[in-house]
Amino acid sequence: MDLKCEIFDPVAARIRLRIDSLRNIKRFPRTGIEAWFKVEIVAALGQIVRSLNNKGPDLLLDDGSIQGLQIEIKAANDFNPSWCFLDPVRKYGCPCFFLCDGTDPKKLVYKMADDMEIVAYEVISDGKNDWLLGLVKPREK
Repeated sequence: MDLKCEIFDPVAARIRLRIDSLRNIKRFPRTGIEAWFKVEIVAALGQIVRSLNNKGPDLLLDDGSIQGLQIEIKAANDFNPSWCFLDPVRKYGCPCFFLCDGTDPKKLVYKMADDMEIVAYEVISDGKNDWLLGLVKPREK
């Protein structure tokens, strides 16, 4: 499964359509918005979503394999690289989709660890704030 074309791009398109609903959330410091993000991911990916999980990685996608593709989801109105992608990728050993403050998107590149790689990222504006949408995965050995 091509993570950029089949996962990131459809979700990015959906987030661009719905980003206005996040405009006022920035006034609440360090607020988690994962529930909103999960809803938009399911809307974007539709029938390839096998399940949403409360334990382990949040999302299981149908990638044609028996086990499916697991993806962790993180979203908040601030940007803490450890919380957004470093810790989840290492903990679960699977890709992590995140949405966070996009004021300084260079932090994503600067904080990237040697054991993982960026699949794709995009800064999306809600007209008032910038948001960083990203997908990071473990580096193949």
